[in-house]
Amino acid sequence: MKTSKVRTLILLILLGGLSLILLHRTWMRKTTISSPRLSVPSSALPSLEPKRSLRLFFASPDEDSLREEIREIKIGRSLDEEAKIALAELIKGPHSELLSPIPPGTRLRQLYIDGQGIAYVDFSAELRDRHPGGSKAELLSVYCIVDTLAYNFEQIKRVKILIDGSEVETLAGHIDLRRPLKPRMDFESTS
Repeated sequence: MKTSKVRTLILLILLGGLSLILLHRTWMRKTTISSPRLSVPSSALPSLEPKRSLRLFFASPDEDSLREEIREIKIGRSLDEEAKIALAELIKGPHSELLSPIPPGTRLRQLYIDGQGIAYVDFSAELRDRHPGGSKAELLSVYCIVDTLAYNFEQIKRVKILIDGSEVETLAGHIDLRRPLKPRMDFESTS
């Protein structure tokens, strides 16, 4: 007799537990299905990509000096990647009254930074072939690149400009590009 009561009690406990599980599942389905979902367009959400500000150097409207323009970029996975992003923004040109000293159609082919802090920057032939010429224009073209990299990336101490993977003497006959160049912040204008 005791055994049949114990069996009945165990059976009742098991059935009760099973009933609770089924009730819980049914309740969860109802609340999941009937709960309204919030729908927020992705354009309304703030960007979660980490960003940083860069100072890009462009020619002043009178083409007498370089002036800075602030640009927000996403943070790259490496120094090389961020430097490439900075130069891509420089090539796109200014968002203000400033002028681009980079000839139209110029592309960044490659960028490499060695352990000595020298950035080797390889541009397409348009940087040289479409250059307007003149010592001042060449100075602005070369140093908008050199100063943008050196100012924004403290690891970059000098910049070596290449064209189509090869060393060149100059862009337009005035500035010696056979050696890496140090930044020259002396002709940037703050006004």
